[in-house]
Amino acid sequence: MPVAISTQDDMEERIRQIIDREDTAYFSDDQILLYLEMATDEFIQQYYNVFEASQDARDKIENLVVSETISLSSPFNYQLSTLTSTYYRLLSARLTNSPTTSLKIIQLADYSAYLNDPFNKADANNPVIYQEGAMLKVLGLTTTTSIDLTYLSYTTLWSDLSSYNYEEIAQIASRKILQSLGDPRYQIMQAEILERNTILGGGRSK
Repeated sequence: MPVAISTQDDMEERIRQIIDREDTAYFSDDQILLYLEMATDEFIQQYYNVFEASQDARDKIENLVVSETISLSSPFNYQLSTLTSTYYRLLSARLTNSPTTSLKIIQLADYSAYLNDPFNKADANNPVIYQEGAMLKVLGLTTTTSIDLTYLSYTTLWSDLSSYNYEEIAQIASRKILQSLGDPRYQIMQAEILERNTILGGGRSK
């Protein structure tokens, strides 16, 4: 019967329960912790990739969604390290004083089009926001402006996630351990995860 997970000891016990077999190598608590960090990272990436398309994915990582208001003035750049949580991905941005006005999220590769193309050029009515290195940058603003950001924060601590995800984190960590050992049970667990990802519309797990 699966262990009810609420503490680090519970999580380690559950993982050992999954991987336990007479010929399975022993993993120390510190080693399991490293696999848990990798599992948490994979979990976040997996569900972020289908965040927009799947309510289930949004529910899975809801604890990591942060809303925060920032103020920008010329040159309209914002240092990501000054946000209250560790930044991972931008989900949305709106003008605080005009909530119906969204800033379009673009990629750095599209920068020149929104700067120079007269048909796409960003302006105060159609501002755009993008990430460049450790900065968020906005095109189209001309005066000091308040912006409501919604972003996904990052963590490698499984306990930062909702408790109903803990069993899945244990399964991912166990799969990674079995993969490192070349254990054939890895392929079975991998097939189960790929089937789940197909249902969600996600990609391959590592």
